[in-house]
Amino acid sequence: MARNPPHRPWRDQLPGRRPEEHFHWRGKEVSRLENLTDAVFGFALTLLVVSTEVPRNFDDLMEVLKGFPAFAACFAILLLFWNEHYRFFRRYGLEDHFTRSINYVILLLVLFSVYPLKFLFTAWLGGATQFRDLDQLFFIYRVYGLGFAAIWTLYALLQGHALRRSELLRLSEVEVILSRLQLNEFRVQIGVCFLSIGLTYVTTISFLPGVIYAIIGPLAAWNGSWHGRQVQAALERQNSGPVRP
Repeated sequence: MARNPPHRPWRDQLPGRRPEEHFHWRGKEVSRLENLTDAVFGFALTLLVVSTEVPRNFDDLMEVLKGFPAFAACFAILLLFWNEHYRFFRRYGLEDHFTRSINYVILLLVLFSVYPLKFLFTAWLGGATQFRDLDQLFFIYRVYGLGFAAIWTLYALLQGHALRRSELLRLSEVEVILSRLQLNEFRVQIGVCFLSIGLTYVTTISFLPGVIYAIIGPLAAWNGSWHGRQVQAALERQNSGPVRP
């Protein structure tokens, strides 16, 4: 009698819980370090909510609703950071001293960035004039750019650390290419952050240092396409294998 395949918990069958097609997940169980990270990100999301007062009348409610786009933008950015953290620990499962130290600094910057993020997006998306002059707005852009550049630099350090451990982790050729893709994506993020900062010193167009972040999408698409061709070539070499006599 044929044996039934082992039953997988329903959580492991969800799309986000399944390993990637071409990347073996080395991080199996959720570690204490990841639990700490989840708690810190959860607290950061909570700070976005508690910083808003409970509406006491209709006008207050309308003010809260006007602030929803800013809240959603901050929420999405924090989840972006969390997702990169999740993917790193699922892919590599590293928990050495270097990884833990970088992780602690990431959490510090994430918590610190909550209020500046909400302030900037509230002023930008809410259309409110909260700056006396252009210098104050550009100062916020610089804080935003430096903060994001710092966080993405830390993620890049983690990614480079994993690539240096490629032999120890037994990364395949495809996994190395995908790891380099991720590293280059972080470099794109860092580069655009510094480009935005640079624009605050050479332009008087108030929205330009913020709008420039839109080029991240096309650059990330090009990066994915370029490395995707490398992955496809590596898979073809892998599938062809040695020719038997």
